[in-house]
Amino acid sequence: MFFGRTFAVSMAAVSTLLMGMTSTAHARSTTVNAFGAQISLPLGITFGPAPVANLGNPTASLASLSVGTVSTGVIGVEVEQNTTVGTEAARASVDGLSATLLGIGISAGAIQSECTATTGLPTTGSTSLANAQVLGISLAANPAPNTVIQIPPLLPLIEVRLNEQINNPNGSLTVHGMHVIALSGVGDIILSSSTCGPATLDPVDPVPLASGAGLYLALGLVAAGGGTLLMRRRRQLV
Repeated sequence: MFFGRTFAVSMAAVSTLLMGMTSTAHARSTTVNAFGAQISLPLGITFGPAPVANLGNPTASLASLSVGTVSTGVIGVEVEQNTTVGTEAARASVDGLSATLLGIGISAGAIQSECTATTGLPTTGSTSLANAQVLGISLAANPAPNTVIQIPPLLPLIEVRLNEQINNPNGSLTVHGMHVIALSGVGDIILSSSTCGPATLDPVDPVPLASGAGLYLALGLVAAGGGTLLMRRRRQLV
């Protein structure tokens, strides 16, 4: 009876260990994405978001864009993710912007946004502008997060948000390089949008079950259990 009980306990322990050695699925963040433009204008003119990059399509581009009173040159977006080291990033760029909303002209040589995420660290974002102007007013090349400019200042018709950063409920961060909103009437233009975080890190791979160290470990445990039982049996017979 003692032999049977001890052997059963030993085998139960080995079974538990082997179950722990089975492979586990690698969880991946699916929040990382980027798009070039999303436009809503008077008279029901809409576009996008496009082009879009995500984990299924990590890079995308348009040679140019012309939607209503908004036109651009090249638009490029890309995302990347490395779950081995726990990092991900998204980037978007719009070149050669020329737009008009409620009679107010907006232009930029380039609008770029980026966000980066690392496991265990806060997700960060940034925006850079080149030769950007609104109604002839030059805009900062590296605007602070959530910079807001209302044009005209005394009786604003539009609001221009630069480096707009939004903390989403799922833990991700969205960065809009430029977001133009009509304060009275229909009009909403988002240019260069990047979203990423929180970054995902692969779990440590367990010891293989059927070969190598896992197999030798399992066999060693069984042998050790059998040897212990044999020694106890001999002592009882002496």
